[in-house]
Parts: sequence; C-alpha cells; structure tokens
Amino acid sequence: MLPVAEPRPVSILLVDDRQENLIALRAILSEQPALTLVDASSAEEALRQLLHHDFALVLLDAFLPGMDGFEIARLMKERERTRDVPILFLTAAGLEPELLRRAYAVGAADYLVKPIEPSIVRAKVSVFVELARKRAQLREAAALLQETERRRYRQLAESIPQIVWRAAPDGRYEYWNQRWYDYVGAAGAMDTERARGFLHPADLDECLGGWERALRTGEPFQFELRIRRGDGAYRWHLRRALPERDEAGNIIAWLGTDTDIDDRRRADDERIELLVRERAARFEAEAAQKRAAELYVEAREAVRLRDDFLTVAAHELRTPLTALRLQAQHLARGSAGDGQRAEPPNTGRGPPAVARAVERLCKLVDQLLDVSRMSGGHIALHIERADLAALVQETAARLAGEAERNGCALEVRAIGPLQAEFDSLRIEQVLVNLLSNAIKYGRGKPVEIAVRREAGRARLQIRDQGIGVPREQHEKIFERFTRLVSVREYGGLGLGLFISRQIVEAHGGSIDVQSEPGEGATFTVELPVDRETPLATTQIQ
Repeated sequence: MLPVAEPRPVSILLVDDRQENLIALRAILSEQPALTLVDASSAEEALRQLLHHDFALVLLDAFLPGMDGFEIARLMKERERTRDVPILFLTAAGLEPELLRRAYAVGAADYLVKPIEPSIVRAKVSVFVELARKRAQLREAAALLQETERRRYRQLAESIPQIVWRAAPDGRYEYWNQRWYDYVGAAGAMDTERARGFLHPADLDECLGGWERALRTGEPFQFELRIRRGDGAYRWHLRRALPERDEAGNIIAWLGTDTDIDDRRRADDERIELLVRERAARFEAEAAQKRAAELYVEAREAVRLRDDFLTVAAHELRTPLTALRLQAQHLARGSAGDGQRAEPPNTGRGPPAVARAVERLCKLVDQLLDVSRMSGGHIALHIERADLAALVQETAARLAGEAERNGCALEVRAIGPLQAEFDSLRIEQVLVNLLSNAIKYGRGKPVEIAVRREAGRARLQIRDQGIGVPREQHEKIFERFTRLVSVREYGGLGLGLFISRQIVEAHGGSIDVQSEPGEGATFTVELPVDRETPLATTQIQ
C-alpha cells in the first residue's frame, strides 16, 4: 500500500477584535491537519501580518472598530501579494443587500453569520484550503516545467559542439545557439527568411522540399547542404531535425543540429581507409582479447600445476625428512648420553645444530604443503574445547631453547585458564609462527606474550622489540611469499603470517599488527570464546 502524502501546510489569518471569538475559531479549526492559525485583534495587526506572511484564507470580522473589514479587504485587493487571497467575512447579523454588494465588490468570497456553526465553518474553510493547495501545486508544477525546459535547451546548446536550433511545429525557426552566430558571422534576431539566406542557392530548393515534407508527415528530417561561413566560404553540413511531441503525440517543436561534414565530403578516400584501419584494429583487439582469455586459462592451469607440484614435492620430501629428523634426534641424544663435550650454543656445529637445521627444513616443507592445501581449500579444522592459556604456556616452553640461543627472554602473562573452542594443532602452529618471528626479528631483546579474555573473545598479543614494520606494509606482510628483509640475514619463505591469518580467520577470528620501524611489533590475535552455535569441523576456503 502506497504511503499517504502529508497535506501541504497552509496558513489562515483570523481577524476579530473579541478574544473569545478568536478562541472559538481556533477550537473549531485546530483539528484540521497542516493548518497554521494566526490571530489579529485589530486592523493594524492584520495588515502587518499580511505584509510579512502568505495566507491561504482570511476570516475577517466585517465591523472592526476603527478601520472596518471592508477597508482591509479593499487594501488587500490593491496589493499584488494579497490580491488573490480569499476572504470570509464574519458578521453578528446578516448582511443587508447594500453591505453584501459592498463585500463582494471588495473581493469577499463568502460570509458567515455569528454565532457560527462549527460544521459550516469547517466545510467552507476546507474548500478554500484545498483550493489554495491546488493552486500552490499548479504554480510549482508550472515553475518546474519552465525550469526544466529552460535547463534542457540550455544544456543541449552548451554540450553539443554543433550548431543547434529549434523550430515551431510549422517550421519557423525560434532559436539558434551561439555556435550558429559564430559560424555565419551574424548578430541580432534570426528569423526564418534570414536564416535561409545563408544556405547555398543550389541546395535551397531541395532542402526546403524535404523540410516541408517532414513537417507534413512528422518524420525525422535529414539533409546534406552547404552553409555560408562568415568569410564567404561554403562548407558542407549535415542538417538533422527530430520532432518533439507531447503526451498526446502532437508535435510541439522541432529540435535540429547542423554538423560540419565538409572534411568528410572532401576526403572520402581517407574516410574509407580510416574505416578499414578501424575494422582492422577492431579485429586485432578481438584477437588480443581472445589471446588474453587463453593466457588467463593457461595461467590458471599453471597455478594449478604449481600447487599440484608443491603438494607432491612436499609429500615426497616429508618422507626422507622424517627419517632424517629421527636420526638427528638420535644423534643429539647419543651425544649428550655419551658425555661428549657439547658444542657452544652459537657455533652451528654438532648433532644439536644438525637437529635444528632438520627441524627448520621440516617447517619449510610443512609451510609449502599448507599453502598448497589452502589454495585448494583442503585444510580441515578439528574443533575441540581446550585451554588457550595452557597452550600458550606449552608453546612458549617448547620455544624457550630457541629464544635462549637468540638472546631473547620469553615472558608469558596469563591469568588462569581460558577455555575456548579451537583446533589446538592449528592454533599452536599460529603461536609458533608468531613467536619464531618475534625471536628472529627481535634477537637479543625480550618477547612479551599476553593472553586474556575481553568481551567474549580471547585476545592473544605477542610483542617484540625488534626491527619493526613500516605502516604501509602492515597488510602486505600477511600475503603469500612476502618478505620485507634480506633472506640471507633472516631466512624463511615468507609464508608464516599468510598461513597464520588463514587459520585464524577460519576460526572466525582476526589477526593484525601494530608497528613502526625500529620500535618492534605487536601482533594481536582475537578468537571467539562464547558461541551460540558450536563450531563444526570446517575447511579453509
């Protein structure tokens, strides 16, 4: 159902020297919508209100003390602003014929006899109020139409570089834009006969014949003719005209343009050659577009083959690396058990160094395998309820040796257990990635880890005091294979943060970084704790 439009607000002037009469009129009319009632208790006050405000109706006491209502009505009719305002005279007794003639002579629309009947007052006022609203709507519509017409033709003349003209339904020219006057070198009024004087005599009869035929049939007009320029030279123009019709289909005007086609007429061969070149260019563009589509398909296939290769390569490398890891761990334990002198922690030699190198290699292979799986959306999350704070403590303890070798102290701040639903292995992978980066880039300085609950979410923050990240690179570091520093100095594939974001967002969480160059970095991970619906096992898409 369409909403009912609010009635247009109108104002009514109530003029009476007795306050009780004004109160009664207000009580009668107050329930009618969108009415503004203005009181005046004297002729002077009434004239002052009429001077400053517009009214749809005046209820006027005929026999005011001093200047009576008839004189006020006469003054209203002499003034342009109030000339058409209807007047309802109020009188305590019926008007005698002479007074009635006088009332209508000064422009009264009707009269009411006191004591007034509320229903009659409302009925008569409603009629005049509705008439006022209709008149206001008509004025606005007419003004809008005129403004639309004016703006349309002005925009047409300003936006089109050709000569623009307008003709009446009978073919008489009514308007030429400035481009016409500039071209023909003329000024002043341009009637039909004067405008035809600029046409080439050899083209005039045929052009007029076609124009008259278009006027009779109402069909669009088109003709090529020569128009004399201001310097006396004739140039070929294409004259076109279209009929403008009203809602009933009647022609109300003709809108025309004159387009300079002289160069085209004098260089047909060049135009044909240009057309051929244009068609050739279109064919080349279509071929290029087709080739681009083929290259896109080939690129997608190459990406798929790359991901397949990474998957196969990672699986194939995983098998010998597993055996190599076991052997390295066995050597490290054997070296310690035999009482052999341990190598200093930073020499990079001995079985422990071999074990660490194997672990790093296994981590790189795992990252490649994860990226390949994520590209296909094949990594599953196994959701269970667990203690996030305990997981943070365990992960920090496991990386304590690496932190010590790099001169970093790990400080964990956690207040009690923090139960949440998440994939423990995958969140542990996120923790290892973030802590490893903090140790690597904040070498020699402490690393702070804080975990707490805030507003139904688990918040994990890892802060280092390392080299920092420029603000414009905050989002880029979460992309695949993104590195901001030399691979020789820090190593890695640039995949850890990409994988971490994929895992966290698959849990319905978020990860971001706060950092400035030289001031360290703070990575914040937020995970939902309380859920209306428990998470099911899902996949990263």
